[in-house]
Amino acid sequence: MTTATSTQTNSGKTPQIFVYDDIHPEDAAMLQALYSRSPASVVDHLDKVKEAGSGKFMSQYYVGYGHASIGDCGVTTIFLENYSMLAAKAIQDNALYSGQEASTRYLDFAQQPMHDPYNHAASRAILDGWMNLYNTTMPMVKEGLAKKHPFDPTQYKSEKVWQNAVNARAFDIMRGFLPVGCTTLFSWTTNLRQARERLMALSNHPLQEIRAMAHDLYKVLYAKYPNSFTGEEMTGEGRYAARSAYYAQQAERDNFVSVQNLLDEDRLMEDDLEELEKGGMMVNKTELDVAGLTDFEKQAMNTRPEGALLNRRLAAYGVYQLQFLIDFGSYRDLQRHRNGICQVPLIDGEFGIYPWYAQQVQEQIGDEAYATFEAEVVRLLEAIENLPQELGATAMNNQYLYPMGTSVLCQLAYSVPQMAYVAELRSQKTVHPSLRPIAQAMGRVLKEDFPEMSLYMDFDADGWSAKRGEQTIEAKVA
Repeated sequence: MTTATSTQTNSGKTPQIFVYDDIHPEDAAMLQALYSRSPASVVDHLDKVKEAGSGKFMSQYYVGYGHASIGDCGVTTIFLENYSMLAAKAIQDNALYSGQEASTRYLDFAQQPMHDPYNHAASRAILDGWMNLYNTTMPMVKEGLAKKHPFDPTQYKSEKVWQNAVNARAFDIMRGFLPVGCTTLFSWTTNLRQARERLMALSNHPLQEIRAMAHDLYKVLYAKYPNSFTGEEMTGEGRYAARSAYYAQQAERDNFVSVQNLLDEDRLMEDDLEELEKGGMMVNKTELDVAGLTDFEKQAMNTRPEGALLNRRLAAYGVYQLQFLIDFGSYRDLQRHRNGICQVPLIDGEFGIYPWYAQQVQEQIGDEAYATFEAEVVRLLEAIENLPQELGATAMNNQYLYPMGTSVLCQLAYSVPQMAYVAELRSQKTVHPSLRPIAQAMGRVLKEDFPEMSLYMDFDADGWSAKRGEQTIEAKVA
């Protein structure tokens, strides 16, 4: 426990601060809930918790009477390993998500299992084909990068930093050919209420892997926090029947957005698709009060120093609606920014492989080797489209078989504060080269609408960055 005491008040009581970070999540929830019913100090409340135990309280007041806000006060951290990238996105598709996911630069995918949605020789051959292409091409890409960017002691702190930079760039290129069915590791720091509600929704997810993950995780949490869950949330019966039926009805649209969805909803026109395929960005400002921001928020926007965040009140003026093509790998980076709408796109192969990846491979390995590489990419994409009929292949399940470099249609709804934050952060040279142009385009949109706005962008073109070699976590040498 940590305490801090300030000056005495007129009542004779002094302001005090207590930090408890070593107590059970249900105890923490109970301690906070007691404030709503008793003005006694948390020190006194803690004695009551120790005496009575949180279980009885939580079962009576949280689960028993539906005071769900009590569950907001109990926090736990979950670690999930060897689930697909789609499973990670499902957990992370939540404005309140906090956590981390393993970077594709540091995972040894030769050791990672893959999720095969069909458990069939044909689908497994596709997954294995992508992994073989990745493993055989990676050394050639690294060799090409090392030749073009040789070690220079005046540019790098050490030869190890140089090698890290080469490896990072190689992984940036070759991640585009890792299948989405590759598994990853990720964490989730959540309060008990959010976990409860998110897992109830995911129990109706259109992908079987994610439904199974939700049920398995629920069992673990119910066993650990039996007083914060009823044990009935995932059954779809009784008091949860209507809620479960609603989640099931909305499952596909709630969890994925397709090109057809955006066309049907008039968020996109057929003619727009040609512009998007050329690398364009569709910007809709009909839901944004540009004049209001200009008239009333000029000082807030124009005097902001670097590193400061625009106040979220500016979000009350509405949002930009953006559509653009991006590879699924870089979509994953965008989705990490929770303060906006960034729907998970359906990966269907309609727009092929994002051009940057193929261009980079060709540049590093040469035309002759690239011709063989390209032929294998085409073969694997065609194999997805021509899976045996007996598999009963669906667009949902086929997503696992596409590589991360597959172009997807990304649809964003960003307020000005969120737009500025993402534009600045993701335009930096250490960001993946397929995402930087998107962030730079966001910055240009903001500058067009608000010419005097303070923006701290990096508009330089993509290029080699030695800083990539320093982005790692290593034990300090004593």
